[in-house]
Amino acid sequence: MLTEELQRRHDLTLREVEEKRRRYGGHFTAQRGLWVPYGIEGRQRVVGGVPHGHEFTHEPTKHRNIVVNEGLDHVLNVELNALAALTTWFLTGFTDAITPLATHDYAVDGVTELTTTDVAEAIRETFNANPASSQSLDNAAGPVAQYTADQAFSFEGAMLKAGSSTFTDVVDDAVHILFCSSVLAPVVAMVTLATIDLTYTIASSDV
Repeated sequence: MLTEELQRRHDLTLREVEEKRRRYGGHFTAQRGLWVPYGIEGRQRVVGGVPHGHEFTHEPTKHRNIVVNEGLDHVLNVELNALAALTTWFLTGFTDAITPLATHDYAVDGVTELTTTDVAEAIRETFNANPASSQSLDNAAGPVAQYTADQAFSFEGAMLKAGSSTFTDVVDDAVHILFCSSVLAPVVAMVTLATIDLTYTIASSDV
């Protein structure tokens, strides 16, 4: 159990552990885009001599995440136990309708991650964090994580991971960390060549 484990490792009361979990709150923002045909007035442009266009098809939607036990343990160890911070994190997604759990971790995340069959990208997209401000940190100023669909599929959820840029990697060690996971509601329906932009925002509070 998370509360028992953290209490044992860091001599925290059960209430302090639960308050620690609540102090880290975050959300993913997903926005889908589509390539639109040349000839639709106001939408076309020329890139590399080829007329084409790209537009977002709906407003960005926020999706609350769960910071999993492994992510909380990592934060506590970096803050209070002299563990080296991990410098590269990745935003990725999953394609099945499974609810993320606090007990999920990098090696067993409980979901089916994107693959190169689903998207054109060969590796997980980097989480390019901007400097923290007002106790909040995100990658909203860009570059954001963008995936382009190679086929039609449902983009069911998103995750923030560290350790490897390889899709579906399941290494189990101290530097391969699942920080958080979230379902996307509503699910983002992807079609071939559709794009999805992912941003992640996390806020921390001492009250």
